[in-house]
Amino acid sequence: MLIFLDSADIKEIKEINQLEIIDGITTNPSLMSKTNEDFSKTIIEICDIIHSDVSVEVVANDFDNMVSQGNKILTMASNIVIKLP
Repeated sequence: MLIFLDSADIKEIKEINQLEIIDGITTNPSLMSKTNEDFSKTIIEICDIIHSDVSVEVVANDFDNMVSQGNKILTMASNIVIKLP
């Protein structure tokens, strides 16, 4: 079993990561919007903290835009896993 923290809050991620009980992070558009921070900056910072999987969900609802957004997000860090709605 793997345990993923469902968060985009950098402070929370740092705190929980120190406990060494999580296997990765999962985010979604609503969590990202609550941070009021730049999307790319936040994802890159999360990936710098967490060296295992970081799941990031695209916001597009159609195939072409999902692929386009997913490919762009994948360039941010090597430990990103794309989630599709």
